[in-house]
Amino acid sequence: MSWRDIRPVAVGVAHRDGGDEILLSRLRDEQAGETFYRPIGGGIEFGELSEVTLVREFREELSVEVVEHELVETLENTFTFQGNEGHEIWFLYEVEFAEDWPYERDEFEGREPELDETYRAVWLPVDRLSGVTVYPENLATIV
Repeated sequence: MSWRDIRPVAVGVAHRDGGDEILLSRLRDEQAGETFYRPIGGGIEFGELSEVTLVREFREELSVEVVEHELVETLENTFTFQGNEGHEIWFLYEVEFAEDWPYERDEFEGREPELDETYRAVWLPVDRLSGVTVYPENLATIV
């Protein structure tokens, strides 16, 4: 693995119910037999700033417009997914949407256009994150 294999990503977390719940993607690693949650977002393209990526990714994946965003933390993550090792640098943002509909639904479909796959975007109580697998593992203390 070389430095070129490190992937910079911009991810965001929206809040509802006074900040008690956050919106995350629910994903499944079939090889590990694990369901896990992570903030929504994706890879930063060359020459693109992380905040531009954040807005683009939410538009592409959820069809929502991010109207407010604030950088909360920069994180590093090494992991194995579907048997492949990965290394990411995360720019983690708190976000707000222009649309009301995402706040009104408990879960809905998100789409990864590059992979032609879908996932579930779900609202989870922050105080219940310790009972599920979530990445980053300390997300509840950050947001």
